Amino acid sequence: MISEIAIFEASESNIDLSKSDSPFKVTLEQHLKTVLTFDGAQAAYYGQVIEKPHIVIVFVNWDNIDSHVKATQSAKFPAHESSFRSNLVKDNGPGTVFHVPFKENMLDALQPKTLSGTIGDTEIVFAHFQPSPLPQAAKDAILESFSHVEPFIERHGGLTGYRSGWAVESLSTPLLEKADEGKGKCDVYVNLTGWDKVETHVKFMETQDFKDNQHWFMAVEGLRGAEIVHARFYQV
Repeated sequence: MISEIAIFEASESNIDLSKSDSPFKVTLEQHLKTVLTFDGAQAAYYGQVIEKPHIVIVFVNWDNIDSHVKATQSAKFPAHESSFRSNLVKDNGPGTVFHVPFKENMLDALQPKTLSGTIGDTEIVFAHFQPSPLPQAAKDAILESFSHVEPFIERHGGLTGYRSGWAVESLSTPLLEKADEGKGKCDVYVNLTGWDKVETHVKFMETQDFKDNQHWFMAVEGLRGAEIVHARFYQV
């Protein structure tokens, strides 16, 4: 299984995806239901960034990357893509699309679904590394350092899940704002941490435990930047 991640700026201002009658939400779900008709599409999730509510993030689980590629080559895909951009993306832009092979089924295990279909509050970290592509030895060293992070997070209440993986593609960063093409491509490590609510994560970052252990992430060799935000996801 691989996850397609699409990030884009919404065509409308002041969207609120928590409202079931939101026209933007209804249109987005209709388009994602179309995506789920393609062979190999397993599940779709969407949410808006809490800190940047004009930014929408969509996850689609596929059997493999070839399934997604074949979907984009199908006869009905061009009309779907054109409609998606014109109705949902600011200035009809392309947004940013990439793939991450999360080790387990992302998001399903991060937050328990409620009757409304809410997945919950997820901390999202996009960590940017150079040079790109990174040698495998460098990736192994980064992952060894990151392996120290999960245990100290688990010592605190409110954690509901943890998923991570490397983006397949080299990407221009930042991902949540206009990319700075002059800085060159980065390898991007994506981490998803589920919390019972955003406030729990905020309080966790104020603890001495966090301050004593954040170097395992922030002092990693090759780190050129990190975007850390939260989003509340919904499943189609």
